[in-house]
Amino acid sequence: MKRPNSAPRSVSNDRPARPSARAAAKPAAKSTAKASVKPAASKATKISPKSSPRPGVRPGAPLSNQRLKQEQRRLSALARIDRRASRSRTREQLSEIRRFTQASRTRRIVFLSLLTSVVALVGLVLATMFTPMMAIESIQVTGLHRLKAAQIQAAVKGLIGKPLTMVDESQLESRLSGFSLIESFSTVSLPPHVLQLNIQERQPIGVVSVAGNSYLYDAAGVQISPVSNQSKYPLIVVNGNPAHSANYREAVDVLLALPASLYPSVSSIQATTKDDVRLTLRGVSNRQILWGDSSQSLLKSKVLAALMKNVKHTATVTFDVSSPSAPAVRYGSY
Repeated sequence: MKRPNSAPRSVSNDRPARPSARAAAKPAAKSTAKASVKPAASKATKISPKSSPRPGVRPGAPLSNQRLKQEQRRLSALARIDRRASRSRTREQLSEIRRFTQASRTRRIVFLSLLTSVVALVGLVLATMFTPMMAIESIQVTGLHRLKAAQIQAAVKGLIGKPLTMVDESQLESRLSGFSLIESFSTVSLPPHVLQLNIQERQPIGVVSVAGNSYLYDAAGVQISPVSNQSKYPLIVVNGNPAHSANYREAVDVLLALPASLYPSVSSIQATTKDDVRLTLRGVSNRQILWGDSSQSLLKSKVLAALMKNVKHTATVTFDVSSPSAPAVRYGSY
């Protein structure tokens, strides 16, 4: 039997329709997964944007704190390795640069050293020349026998106050020219304020009689001082001024060539010509020696000693050793 048609059920608009449990669960899970994955992925991307995922870690999966610390340590180690490699490359580049520029740097150092030395030397020279840093305060005189130091110091006192580097021999020569006994001189600077003057006096070699008076003369014919007749120096017989006499020079050459042992025994010497130089020995006025020129003096002295051994001291004799290879002994006046 048919039921009577019931009136259609009206749906109230006040209560919304309830979705099914499955339909409701799916969107929720989806939204939850999205919410949990996206922040983790963005966080991992900030830590290592260029690193590849580690083995055993699913891309996009969240990292724990321990894994995060491990990843940070790994990245720090990689960064240190990169820095070391960069420093090593930099050192190699600098080494290459130094190797290729070593020659130019060496030339530059040598040039600067030379320039510094020259500038320092010039500065020192200028300081010693134009400042009182090296001014003379005292003059020492040495080598004097006949002259007096006070006389020399009085002659050169004008140099006091001048720098040591500004004193030359011409200034000293002009001040010492009045002393005929000075044969030569030399100077020694004793910084900072002492000048030492070494004098070489003329050495007498013989006596020359001038106008009845006897004077000592040196080898150059310069008069040194008066002397008594009992002088230990030989008498040089010469006419005229010894400084301009050729005979005087010949006699002096023979005296200089004599052995040191024979020179004190010579009483007088006379040179008439170059090859006729006669000597008279002391104590025996009647003995003469015909010496000749000044050559072969050592051989002549040995021959003369041998000849004198065989002759009596009282005999009047002339020993001719002008030719030592053929000596002669002449008795009597000759």
